[in-house]
Amino acid sequence: MDNIYKKLALHLDRIPNGFPETESGVELKILAKLFTPEQAEIACHMSLEPQLAKTIAKIAGKDDRETFSLLKAMVKKGLIDAQKGDGGLAFKLIPFVVGFYERQNARIDEEFAHLFEAYYKETFHRMMTIKPSVHRVIPIEKTIPLNIDVLPYERASTYIEEAKSWGVLDCICRVQKRLIGQGCSHSVNNCMVISSRAGAFKSSKEIRSLTKEEALEILVQADKEGLVHSTRNVRDGVDYICNCCSCSCSVLRGLAVYGSPHAVDRSHFFAVVDEDLCTGCEICVDRCHFKAIEMNDGICSIDRLRCFGCGLCITTCPTEALSLQQKEESEIEATPATEEEWMANRAAARENQ
Repeated sequence: MDNIYKKLALHLDRIPNGFPETESGVELKILAKLFTPEQAEIACHMSLEPQLAKTIAKIAGKDDRETFSLLKAMVKKGLIDAQKGDGGLAFKLIPFVVGFYERQNARIDEEFAHLFEAYYKETFHRMMTIKPSVHRVIPIEKTIPLNIDVLPYERASTYIEEAKSWGVLDCICRVQKRLIGQGCSHSVNNCMVISSRAGAFKSSKEIRSLTKEEALEILVQADKEGLVHSTRNVRDGVDYICNCCSCSCSVLRGLAVYGSPHAVDRSHFFAVVDEDLCTGCEICVDRCHFKAIEMNDGICSIDRLRCFGCGLCITTCPTEALSLQQKEESEIEATPATEEEWMANRAAARENQ
């Protein structure tokens, strides 16, 4: 039985996001926890491109109806994607992260949480060292200077305003850490999803449907809690906004625990301090997940190499000594336009490792 899971693991590792092998084989236990052997076998014949069930059945040498039933069950378990295509429902493979792991929110248990932690520590954290990053930081909007013309994808409100449906579910990262007894004090129910389709989350059992105003309020509350806004590292096609902490988030832990500067992509800003206004209260030091702020002679000092431009240090500064400054154009790395471009760039980077 392990052979089919080894085959699927290799297949998933060919996806640019990565699903690397371990010496312990814990990744196979994860797959066995999620996929039945029959589901694993059919997944081995799927690609990132949507395909009709009959096409997948032909490639796999399986019966059309049996294959369709398997695929529908896998969609229900959050293991693959389905969308309307020419000729009917089309199915496609999705990565482990960001992908079917995050969709196990309602099904994660203590066993799965421990398996993920073991996998992350043994090897998966290395996937956070590869560019382009999985996520990018979105600055807290009220910290962006008013006199700056900001690109739409740098504002979280752009995605919320353009969406037609909004929802929220528990952050799987904080749920996972709590299940293994390492939970932090941050709240859980603030992982936001958005859709261009009206009423997309109305019938969901896992996602609580929101109004646009409620979605915007979650961003405000995340700032108050000291959580970093981040999302998929593309300009178009964003369908979620995470509110992350370095204590639990598997992306930010790549930086906080393993020191990878590519764990998350930076915003187009960096923090600066007016030393004449700084009173040395150290609130900003406690708020910074990136350890970019330290005290020198009672005045806060910003390490630009560590600053990711989230703006968390600014919103609670009692003397307004801190502010965001836009980078020079030559310092800004281009954000991939689409998921397809991200995949191509990521695949090239992995080949050159």
